[in-house]
Amino acid sequence: MKDIGFSHLDWNLLRSFVTIAQSSSITDAAQRLCLTQPAVSGSLKRLEEQVGYRLIERSSTMFELTEAGRALLGEALEITATVSRLPASLGEAEKVLSGDATIVLASHVESPDFDAALATFHQRHPQVRLTLQVEASREGLAMVAAKRADMGVCVVGDSNNMQLDYTLLFQEHFGLYCGPTHPLFGREGLSVSDLEGFSSVGYLAESSNRALHELTALRQRCGLNPDLVGRSHNLEEIKRMVIAGFGIGPLPVHVVERDCAAGRLWRLPPYESTPQAGVYFVTQPAPLRSRIAEELHRIFTEQVETRPPEDRVYGRSVL
Repeated sequence: MKDIGFSHLDWNLLRSFVTIAQSSSITDAAQRLCLTQPAVSGSLKRLEEQVGYRLIERSSTMFELTEAGRALLGEALEITATVSRLPASLGEAEKVLSGDATIVLASHVESPDFDAALATFHQRHPQVRLTLQVEASREGLAMVAAKRADMGVCVVGDSNNMQLDYTLLFQEHFGLYCGPTHPLFGREGLSVSDLEGFSSVGYLAESSNRALHELTALRQRCGLNPDLVGRSHNLEEIKRMVIAGFGIGPLPVHVVERDCAAGRLWRLPPYESTPQAGVYFVTQPAPLRSRIAEELHRIFTEQVETRPPEDRVYGRSVL
């Protein structure tokens, strides 16, 4: 890369570039930065003029870093890491961990490992004020990438994004369910063909989250009506609509076991080869983590490593 005179480089442009590089489009970056699309495009153009290289190839069908863009991103991430370490270097970091932390998580995460890690974190660091914020997984990942959250617990379809650190928390299987007023409720010996033509509800993220694509395929496999009568990002609201009789809906098997036992839900076929999704805890890469994020990552990693991955698979076929 050319000598671009770092003493004259606009650091705000560099910080914006990191977010742009971690986004899927200028529009996506503008949303993360809370700026207009022209403002983000303008900042990228000014940075490219300063460094003397085109950093991102962009068109209506393409948005990817150039070789120079990848090189600059690596440098920018190192600079960000250095800045994040300044308080410790200047002796401002205290021995006792305190402050505010945010974990953003998908709705109704049910995991003994999550609960145990959370308890351990609080026991070790009672002075940290923790916020648990429920968001769609896509938004959760964006918040972690933009450092608006210290950790995410998200349903992830592609964990190969090297700009974030992914660790599998658990794997959950989905089943199809209906509520007490549905014609199939309480009926034994049903087959997949018995579901054909019935209305269904589903998740707003099915089209954008690879981990949930299998739910759409399951709906097609069973011949359910493809026009959803209800949708939500929130698992609890999907369950609410199923119980209310809107239609058949996919729910994590281990999450709704108590509802089935209480007569609020009825499990429908298929019972084998059911869709599954991985739930991961996600942080910034190690060099970029805050002290609190690093401690969250360490405690959660210690917890999941107490059990092998096969013991963290929930809702596998039992019928």
